Amino acid sequence: MSDQQPPLPGNDPPPPKEEPQPAEPNPPSTETRSRSNVRLKRSKEDLSSPSKAGNRSGPASRAQSKISVKSTHSSRQDVTRTLSVSAAPAAVSDAAAADPAAGAAGATGTPPHDGGGGDDAAAKTHAPYEMPAPGPAVAPGNSTLDIPAAGILPLFLTSMTQELFKVKTGEDITAERPVKIIPKADLLADVQARLAISDFQPAKAQIMEYPGDELLLFFDSEYKYGQNFFLCISPSAVDAILRPPTAPTATEEQLKKSKRPEPKEWVSLGSDLEMLEESVQNTRDLIHLKVSRKRKEFGVSINFSDKSAADVGVLECKSFKDPAYELNKMELSTTVQAVSNFVTRSVQTTWNRPVNFSSQYEPLSMESGEQLRLLRTDDMIEFVKDVSQRFEQALRQNIVIDIFEDDFKALGDEDANIEQASHTYLQEYQSFTDLKHSKDKSISCIDWHPTQKGVVAVSCVGRFTLDERIEIGFPVRSKSSLILIWSFHDPIHPQLILEAPEDINTFQFNPSDPNLIAGGCISGQIFLWDISEHQERLRTTRKAAAAAAAAHGDNASGGIEEKQAEANIPVVKHVAASSTEFSHRALVSDLQWMPGSYLIGHNGEATENPEGSSSRQLVTCSLDGQVSFWDIRSKKDYKQLDLMWKPFLRVPLSSMDNTFDYGLLKVALKLPGMEKDVPAEPVTPSSREKTAEKGEKEPLVPSKFYVATEEGDLLYTDWILEKATEDKASRVEHALSWHFGPISDLQRSPFLPDILLSVGGWSFHIWKEKNFACPLLSSPTATSYLISGRWSPTRPGVFYISKADGTIEIWDLVDQSHQPTTIQNVSSIGISCMSVHQYKGGGAQQFLGAADDEGTLHVLEVPRNLAKEGKNEV
Repeated sequence: MSDQQPPLPGNDPPPPKEEPQPAEPNPPSTETRSRSNVRLKRSKEDLSSPSKAGNRSGPASRAQSKISVKSTHSSRQDVTRTLSVSAAPAAVSDAAAADPAAGAAGATGTPPHDGGGGDDAAAKTHAPYEMPAPGPAVAPGNSTLDIPAAGILPLFLTSMTQELFKVKTGEDITAERPVKIIPKADLLADVQARLAISDFQPAKAQIMEYPGDELLLFFDSEYKYGQNFFLCISPSAVDAILRPPTAPTATEEQLKKSKRPEPKEWVSLGSDLEMLEESVQNTRDLIHLKVSRKRKEFGVSINFSDKSAADVGVLECKSFKDPAYELNKMELSTTVQAVSNFVTRSVQTTWNRPVNFSSQYEPLSMESGEQLRLLRTDDMIEFVKDVSQRFEQALRQNIVIDIFEDDFKALGDEDANIEQASHTYLQEYQSFTDLKHSKDKSISCIDWHPTQKGVVAVSCVGRFTLDERIEIGFPVRSKSSLILIWSFHDPIHPQLILEAPEDINTFQFNPSDPNLIAGGCISGQIFLWDISEHQERLRTTRKAAAAAAAAHGDNASGGIEEKQAEANIPVVKHVAASSTEFSHRALVSDLQWMPGSYLIGHNGEATENPEGSSSRQLVTCSLDGQVSFWDIRSKKDYKQLDLMWKPFLRVPLSSMDNTFDYGLLKVALKLPGMEKDVPAEPVTPSSREKTAEKGEKEPLVPSKFYVATEEGDLLYTDWILEKATEDKASRVEHALSWHFGPISDLQRSPFLPDILLSVGGWSFHIWKEKNFACPLLSSPTATSYLISGRWSPTRPGVFYISKADGTIEIWDLVDQSHQPTTIQNVSSIGISCMSVHQYKGGGAQQFLGAADDEGTLHVLEVPRNLAKEGKNEV
């Protein structure tokens, strides 16, 4: 067996591998197995001699250390090897420069032949480390070592220091061999020779306080402690690296105890009976078959041939692909248990301590006299003259170029305008009709849910003339009139049905509380519904609707599904109805909720709403010639308003000569916040001065408004009757007769409240408020009757006109004003009403709802060029 000993950590030249030896016939036992005792000895030179301490740059002797390794074996003789390791000092001395051979020998680590006398003396004076034989515990690169952080000192060693101490990374020392033992005297010599530029200068105090004569240097390849090396400055850290704890070996007694248990005799507890019950046993006699053949036919050759099935007289079954074939997987009861792997990791993050910060300042205040004095000084006048030209130039640039324009948002608008004519058609998104409730009925009103996306409601009325209603009478009333609430997620069945005793001609969701719905019927009464209990049904998504439909998929036929779906539709009855005595005397033609920021008093004057933005008032107009204002705040509970609800303000409108009462169809109020995205009209100082000269108080809300009539007149009136005009016969100030038929629709522009669109007869007109001479724009006479008109909520110059022949005209005043941009056919019958809705948010869709006289609601998607506002369009 070779006497080669494994190299100690830190020695550079690796020893040759041990040659394989034949196995011993009688290997020693575990208890008598030999262990290697490594005794490390270092001779210490006197570094504090006067001759060396006096000369800082003088020659410095090289300190040499000898390591005596003694290996003892139980069956072999003792072999003692002596290895001399020379550690180069930090600075090259003059003696080394004078003797190159000696310097080379010291640099290469070749031990001088000194007879070994100094080694014994050094071993006696210094306490050596008893190092165990190298093994897995001292394996280099072992990251599982538990090194105490208090016993190490991270250091960054430059390439020069690495070459001097022969710890150059990648050559002398690697991640696999990270340990190097350096004498304490060499480190102190390097610090004394190089002083502040020495890499061991920060550790000088720890090196001097270290009890041993040799220190352990460890290469931190992963920078675990922040530097490329760390120095062990405590014996505990050295022990953690060289002598890590090992797992105790099992003794013979423990091995005896861990013998394999002997199997015991199986005792039945009843499971064998259960297995017998589950087993299949024969309960009848077996059928015996006997197959025989003649002896002469044994071994006879057989010839096979192809024949047609028709010749033999049998039916041939050819294979074919079954289109209705379905492979059903057999259901199996399986159990899967997944356990994630546990990993122990540590993460260190930077913690920033929160700091309270406060800043206090005072505005600079100055008296008016001091301000005038400063403005009249020569310095201020010179400053204004110097900067006036630059200010004027900046103002001109702001007029020419919009510096706040979002270029990415306007990207592609020019290309879209070029192809504008080819992308102005409305795409049908969905259509809603109910064979039971809306078939053969006319849809009189459409309104979109203010907050819930994809929810729209329609009111259905019977197509009867006045004579037919008088002739039929009460049987017509016995049939319930309904408001159907549809959702985009279910185009077949309505989500809710609002029931009323009379046909609902107009209705609207409350903008601040969408659970409240107010509607006006043909008898003149106003009804109120509360759908707060059914909000979850309106929030049902498409996936939930599909899951509900799949839940009913086991039924035998589709008819059963339809009946169940109809039975599940909730029917909501009204919670309040207006008093028949104080209601309108004819059909309610229009209904609008008032904005919540203002309240109209009993005298017609507007005041601020103390409740904030909660809308609690509404205005209605009727064919009886009256405009009524209603308030739902009179009772705490809406049910208390039933048959007790009456208007708090009435505005009767008759002709200017008081010869007849107008039949009112539409009302257009000008209230701040009533139109979308339109701020309140500011009160200019000139108007205040004029009002102050007249001795009047400026109203918060203008009380003058427009009304469309059945006679084709557009009325401009005031709901507050002035004292000077109380004796007059009529409140109408102007009556504009430009339509040759009833004005069926009237709407203010959502961008310019002073601009109105009136539709009636065979033409439409665009008006400007207080311009009574003529309209701003009049359409040519159409070939079909015009029914409805709606402004675009996103483009000021776009509006839609519906006609009795089922077509919709799209007008874009930016493109052309003498004819419509596009005429699109939507239905084969007349379109009774129309509504445009824009959902909020970037990239939201815009929809146009068009209802016809057959009870079908067509939802059309507006193209991008008609929905997105162009440059300088307002």
